[in-house]
Amino acid sequence: MAGYRFLYLGLGSVVALVSALALAGAIYQAAASRLDRERYPPPGRLVAAGGYRLHVLCSGPEGGGGPTVVMDAGIGECSLGWGLVQPEVAGFARACAYDRAGLGWSDVAPTPRTSGQMVADLHALLVNSGVRPPYVLVGHSFGGLNVRLYAARFPEEVAGMVLVDSAHEEREPRLPLYMRLGLLTAPLGIPRVFAQDVVTENPIFDRRSKYHPAYRAVAVGTAYLETARREWAAVDESWAQARGSEKSLGDMPLVVLFAKFDDEVFPRLLKLQTELAGRSTAGRLVVVEGSGHHIQHDRPEVVIDAVREVVEAVRRKSRLPAEVRKP
Repeated sequence: MAGYRFLYLGLGSVVALVSALALAGAIYQAAASRLDRERYPPPGRLVAAGGYRLHVLCSGPEGGGGPTVVMDAGIGECSLGWGLVQPEVAGFARACAYDRAGLGWSDVAPTPRTSGQMVADLHALLVNSGVRPPYVLVGHSFGGLNVRLYAARFPEEVAGMVLVDSAHEEREPRLPLYMRLGLLTAPLGIPRVFAQDVVTENPIFDRRSKYHPAYRAVAVGTAYLETARREWAAVDESWAQARGSEKSLGDMPLVVLFAKFDDEVFPRLLKLQTELAGRSTAGRLVVVEGSGHHIQHDRPEVVIDAVREVVEAVRRKSRLPAEVRKP
């Protein structure tokens, strides 16, 4: 009996210790998140869109010289991921980067985090913020899926497109178990503690980026990580929505950027990216060397050049005014 008593006492001590650590982690996460919100206020503005507010940052010349460039980030990422691209694009076009609901500085949304819902959110945001079409949509990874669905649902608004190492609806991703567990531990502050030393190829955590402190601060918040988990949980539905959408882009100016960083899967992925470029008779595929998945971070000049190419093609095609440069 004495042995059982010691066993129960030991188990009780372990439970008490784990509970105390969890409580300490939750307090730490809540306090640190509050400080981060004060330290890094929204750089853009919050606009009502479908019952919640979305954050959008626009820069560059307003008025003539359209189209407007609108940028959508990868799954579980936010507008800061365009921080090395947007300032340069703003030199020759109006450029807007936004945060999907629950990411960056946008409000958390009760609606499902599917691609279709995000397209509806973005449309409401653009209308309510007064950002007028025509648009050149720029999408990275999952954002590439979103912008193609946007073009399918609102074809009269989209004049051009740049896909940055875009997801493809015929290759559905799966979140590794360790990352899934990491997202679930967000309320306890565990991702905040370890984020600095993991996933270094992502600009969220890369110390080389001048946007590192702000990006890391917003990306380890509980609401942000919970939204990232919800986006991943809705992958099946998002990819099904993309598969069911219109594929042809007619003669829309289109540049597809594909990063060659994984020789093992390169031939299969190249076939999918070539298919994306072929959806427009004016489509062009560019294989990008010396870059990981985040081309806009590793080779921002390639993305900037692609956006410029599409913007200029849209102006020629639509007979829009020449670019209006910032004073």
